[in-house]
Amino acid sequence: MKILLIVSSYAPNTGGLQTVTRHLARELDKRGHRVRVLANRYPRTLADQELIDGVEITRWHFLSPRLEQLLNLRFDLFLAGLLYFPLTLARLVLLLRRERPDTVNLHFVGAPALFVLLARWFIRFRLIVSLHGDDVEGLARRRRLDLAVFRSILRQADVVTACSQYLLDKVDEQVSLAGNKGRVVHNGIELSKKMKTPAQQTGILAVGRLFPAKGFDVLLRAHAAIKEQALLTLVGDGPERAKLQELALSLGLNGDFRFIANQDQQEVMNAIANAAVVAIPSRRESFGLVALEAMACGKPVVATRVGGLPEVLAGADALLVEPESAPELAHAIEAALRRVKSDPHFGARNRRCAERFSISRMTDGYLEAYDG
Repeated sequence: MKILLIVSSYAPNTGGLQTVTRHLARELDKRGHRVRVLANRYPRTLADQELIDGVEITRWHFLSPRLEQLLNLRFDLFLAGLLYFPLTLARLVLLLRRERPDTVNLHFVGAPALFVLLARWFIRFRLIVSLHGDDVEGLARRRRLDLAVFRSILRQADVVTACSQYLLDKVDEQVSLAGNKGRVVHNGIELSKKMKTPAQQTGILAVGRLFPAKGFDVLLRAHAAIKEQALLTLVGDGPERAKLQELALSLGLNGDFRFIANQDQQEVMNAIANAAVVAIPSRRESFGLVALEAMACGKPVVATRVGGLPEVLAGADALLVEPESAPELAHAIEAALRRVKSDPHFGARNRRCAERFSISRMTDGYLEAYDG
């Protein structure tokens, strides 16, 4: 099968979307399918053409002129949109006519979505739209045009997939998906690379981009209230870093808290393997890839009862709390730390729970969508 994956962002950029689509492309290629990835070229320093894991990656500028760019005096962006919009659309139509893919799979309704929607006016192709989180949950912050594109492309799609039942239900609030058009395809990870639990497990670990939705400010307040001494390590980077550092200082978290900048996937898994407890204090979480990675390492998880997290953690050694509650989060983390000390096998069964989310199963789900 010839498959074109169109992605808003792809490796070497990091994040949940990039990790999942890279795993998918690699697995499809391994199974003998002809896979090509078309991604947004951002940042501009990325190569416009390269091979990653033996898969051909093409990057274009999916830019369009916007009125707000003029209102904000960003004439450079407006002119770039005027130039690249017709050029990228024409290139996409020509690519589709030349390659004739059996399936076009758009991952995340972002910048490329408008181009895919317009390309369907010129050439017909089977379209699978795969939703990953903020493309649905961020709709309230979208411009009117973006909302129209979102609804139109979901109506036009042959199949719509979501990474959790929670997210699919959220989609149904915006666009009614008739029949079997909407399907859940859970994200998957490389279970073969799960880490063995070392003899010494210390501290609390949290991983993610430093955005308000991740709730790391709540975690810092919770950590300040924990009576039992434990090192809190926060792995990630983002626009909230300075605020979080200031908050940690004001809370008196000095020797028992540290930041670590973004790490590659293996280093993240190593950090998870060496932690006693993994904390996920999110205010919003459509799936919870970090929760799945923690499960694959046999780690107990303390997480908020939001989004897809209860779905992913069903049956696992996990404590769920309400979001925004630092006292409840602190109590749950303390309980998990005590349990780890008294029962070294606490969390071990999570490895078995994680087997429901293999890359192979994820790929099977996408192939079912591609086949109809």
